[in-house]
Amino acid sequence: MKISDDSKHFPCPILMGLVTEIFGTAIMMWLGCMGCAFNYGIGPTLPAFAFGLAILAVVQMFQSLGPVHINPGVSLGFLITKKMSWQRFLVYVLAQYIGSFLGYGLLIVMIPNERKPVCFLRLKWGTTPVQGFFLEMLACVILMWIVLGAVCNKNKPLIDSISLRIGLAVGGIIFALEPFTGAGLNSARSIPPNVFANDWKDHWIYELAPLAGTALGAVMYRWVFDPEEDKSLHAYLNKNSPTPTEEA
Repeated sequence: MKISDDSKHFPCPILMGLVTEIFGTAIMMWLGCMGCAFNYGIGPTLPAFAFGLAILAVVQMFQSLGPVHINPGVSLGFLITKKMSWQRFLVYVLAQYIGSFLGYGLLIVMIPNERKPVCFLRLKWGTTPVQGFFLEMLACVILMWIVLGAVCNKNKPLIDSISLRIGLAVGGIIFALEPFTGAGLNSARSIPPNVFANDWKDHWIYELAPLAGTALGAVMYRWVFDPEEDKSLHAYLNKNSPTPTEEA
């Protein structure tokens, strides 16, 4: 999630991005998965709050240091919309996977054995693999629209509340999606629990669907909604819409 352009003030912004993405993704995994370790019989509410508030906390921690993505799909979306270079994209994705394993590994050594594996994703309620793929993909389209809308230049005056808006939005998506797929939404978040459990059934969904969804969401946002893209439908309609004087 791109939060700020302040990273240009650091001597090596890509190195700063590497550090913040490792720590940010690790914290998200540690807090989010720890919040899901105990089942209190309240359905999707627990993971929605755990991950939504964990993401809120991470964005709040690191937003002053530069873009905070903690999700390879979000980084891919920023690459597609030309908000990120190839070099930074590769560094961010590497950092996100490293941070994900670090955070989950730290959690695993701290919780009781009877609670392992935790945060393991699987299809639920008879959801088929095809249904699961499209549910995850479309949820990630929405996620990408939310993130790109939040960092639009027109919303810069609202930057102080961006952590709250992103965290609550992610929590809402998880609340809706969790009963069907477990709500992966993030390929870096999905893989450590499967590695620990050594269970790869339907795992391709949780790696491919978030990337496909965020890529599709980024393309659609850029060419339909983006007010900063000269060739977008939004810009075309604004250019060709009558002014108040013309209407009068």
